[in-house]
Amino acid sequence: MKKKVLSMILIGATALFTACGLEQAKDNGPKILDEKASTTENVQDDEAVENNDDATIEVVENASHSDEYNEAFEIGDRIGASYKKQGDAEVTEFESWQEGYKALIEDCNNDGYEHSYALIYVDGDEIPELVYKTYDDQVAIATFTGSTVNLFSSQLQDIQYIKGTNNVIAHENIVADSALNDYVVAIKDGFWVQIAYGTSRPMDIWAEDSFDENGNPIISYWEINGEELSSQDEYDEKLLKYIDTNSVKPGLENGGESYEAILAKIDSMK
Repeated sequence: MKKKVLSMILIGATALFTACGLEQAKDNGPKILDEKASTTENVQDDEAVENNDDATIEVVENASHSDEYNEAFEIGDRIGASYKKQGDAEVTEFESWQEGYKALIEDCNNDGYEHSYALIYVDGDEIPELVYKTYDDQVAIATFTGSTVNLFSSQLQDIQYIKGTNNVIAHENIVADSALNDYVVAIKDGFWVQIAYGTSRPMDIWAEDSFDENGNPIISYWEINGEELSSQDEYDEKLLKYIDTNSVKPGLENGGESYEAILAKIDSMK
């Protein structure tokens, strides 16, 4: 069955894309991992990376990945967008990750919603990633390369990771499609790339027998990277090829930190 492309814009939640640097992140969405397409679509981005001496592919020592992960990492399509500070016409450049993250946090703090934050270490370098709540308890994650802050976001309920292995999984619940989606992402050249995309949902969301007596969807269709699977067990087993879901920890552990606490932590790390 051909994969249904999911809308990544929350209807009615315009504020999601006008705060916390997310107005430019509308291009988020599942990508088909196709080597030819990936090469063609990213020519301009790759040229930009070549001109940035600070941008390097993240090679994580002592991290064991499957052949499936390594292949997906090699051809992985970029997902997300670079942060544009509120009021800036172009992507904002910063002299340090501290400066970039603090600008992003200030944008969040000024949008009228409650946020929480955490610094985590996704890959093997000394620069942390910033996980934060955006809007309506949804989450996003930022990384830094050379001069820009790069975001991955969507209608994400939570983000989990395995420290130092360059492996993140984000869970998404699309109510309108009765779909549960999983994104496995990693950092490559300072940008987020998709390693795997999985979705599970009713076979036919318009059929009455696709929901139980309480209106909850009955999952009967599973897919990872365009491959249709036969059961939840097969889905879970396939997902393990891209990330060890038994070893992940929450990105916003204990709910995250406040605006004041995260700024103090960043300042202490100069």
